Amino acid sequence: MAIKVPDVLASFGVDLGPLLAAEGVAEDVFSDPDHALPFVTFCGLISRCAAAVARDDFGLLVCEAASASNLGLVGFLLQQAPDVRTALTDLVGYLHHHDRGAAPFLVVEHGTACLGYAIHEPHLPATAQIHDGALATALNIMRALCGAQWTLLEVTLTRPRPASPARYERFFDAPVTFGSDRDALYFPESCLATPIPRADPALRRMLEEQVELLEREEVDNVSEQTRRLLRAALLTSLGSLDEICRMLGMSRRTFARRLTAEGTTFKRIADEVRFDLARHLLGSTAMSATEIGAIVRFSEASAFSRAFKGWSGMTPREWRLRYARSSGGMAAG
Repeated sequence: MAIKVPDVLASFGVDLGPLLAAEGVAEDVFSDPDHALPFVTFCGLISRCAAAVARDDFGLLVCEAASASNLGLVGFLLQQAPDVRTALTDLVGYLHHHDRGAAPFLVVEHGTACLGYAIHEPHLPATAQIHDGALATALNIMRALCGAQWTLLEVTLTRPRPASPARYERFFDAPVTFGSDRDALYFPESCLATPIPRADPALRRMLEEQVELLEREEVDNVSEQTRRLLRAALLTSLGSLDEICRMLGMSRRTFARRLTAEGTTFKRIADEVRFDLARHLLGSTAMSATEIGAIVRFSEASAFSRAFKGWSGMTPREWRLRYARSSGGMAAG
């Protein structure tokens, strides 16, 4: 998303320099797609940029022409996949090397595929813009991988309804629902079998070796891997202890021992992730506490309310009211 920020600001006659300085960011930050800009800093910068141009669709403006190549090594890897399913598996499995602040996810149910993006810390500024930009990038990637036969069925966004909703439907060329429980694109499952004719197997092997080196560097941090998997899993039908162990290739005993060594437990991590997602949905959607409780895996609204109060010291309703006052309303991006 970041690469095109200077061009968009320039088209509005806005000087990027003071905005970068305000966030303590170097002026050459956008020259390399693999540059590691902290996600918190990135959110602050995007918030300033959106305010400077007075556009609540800034994320679309920045990413309307984004492609897989803007995702650095991971983007190049998925372009060399043999088919779309493999490419999206690469995206879901490895995007954390490029983007530490969010997790993509892929769910297939009843003949429909759902490709989504979930920010880890929903209280950060500009999450609406970043979700918009992520889905715009995903749209362009899917069009490039699948070609003219690809059909987008629906788009869902957690953000409040923007000033110009028609702009979103024109861009995505599909029905768009705002205030949803997830930020995602929906399309026919059959598209996943689409072969990628220009993929180079030899180049893919070379890129896989580079990604494997990155994976080895962080294999010891089991708690962070667990957080990343759970953040995506909560928006799917997955997320149990056994499923996380399976995805990490560990027994329950080994998994528990590794987390203990890192000073945490599965329950503690799961509660942190559920709290983050609940805050995001309370702050950015009009969904009821009962609906949100169900999404974060509580069978009863009263149980969710008790848990949320334990996490935050406030009931969901109290937290939503305070969030709305502090942010100027849930429509704040």
